[in-house]
Amino acid sequence: MSLFTIDETRCKRDGLCAADCPAGCIVFEKGGLPEPHEKKQAYCLDCGHCMAVCPADAIRLDRFAAGSVPLDKGLRISLDQAEQFLKGRRSMRAFRDEPVDASLLDRLLSVTGYCPSGHNARPTRWVVAHGADKVAGAAGAVAAWMRAESEADTPLAAALHLPGIVRAWDNGMDLICRNAPVLAVAVGPQRGITPREDGVIATAYLELAVSGAGLGACWCGYLVAAAAHNDGVREFLGVAAGEAVYGALMLGHPARRYTAVPPRQEPSVRWL
Repeated sequence: MSLFTIDETRCKRDGLCAADCPAGCIVFEKGGLPEPHEKKQAYCLDCGHCMAVCPADAIRLDRFAAGSVPLDKGLRISLDQAEQFLKGRRSMRAFRDEPVDASLLDRLLSVTGYCPSGHNARPTRWVVAHGADKVAGAAGAVAAWMRAESEADTPLAAALHLPGIVRAWDNGMDLICRNAPVLAVAVGPQRGITPREDGVIATAYLELAVSGAGLGACWCGYLVAAAAHNDGVREFLGVAAGEAVYGALMLGHPARRYTAVPPRQEPSVRWL
């Protein structure tokens, strides 16, 4: 298979695709058509920069079944809008008893395929509990780990206040997954270029996309901790040997709405 196809009737012969390729996979000489580099084309990252930068939609990577989709300039947001969106994000720990449409979840998860990833490896895969009963099963597996840690009086149990979480669970209060209708878990390899960072960024992307869809979400740290220490939780999630959980979100229709941005301390910055 060749690396890419050029539409000669569209190509402006401006060399933008070659100039923007981070791996140097494209050769361009002024006045000619872009061509794959004889050796470097083997190192193509599948990032699609060449397609994204071409104003004429003249190049398509052959490994992709579809071409690029033009950006809608009318959907570009201002800095003020982006600032309010990011500052207005809140962790949601109370959800309405209402299911989340599976097709909406598919759309939101697809967005995570566009998040930054080391060497564009994109190793993150998702395990999704769709339905309050399935989320409760995951919470139950975590609660069982918490109970064992609490009974053994481990330092981790004290550090994470696990006995109190277990007492609440026994009293019918889910402080683990908050009775959420959906749980999305980011799983990736333990070894690789930047698998942990990739999983965390993918989870952050999903949380922001969820907020844009009018849903609420909260990072499920207890599940991430349990998956790092307990084979039973990993088995419940289907995490294979050599894999790890790098992020988890409980999400659903929010039970309340936030109408203001609270203050924050300014970040510590050292200008070089």
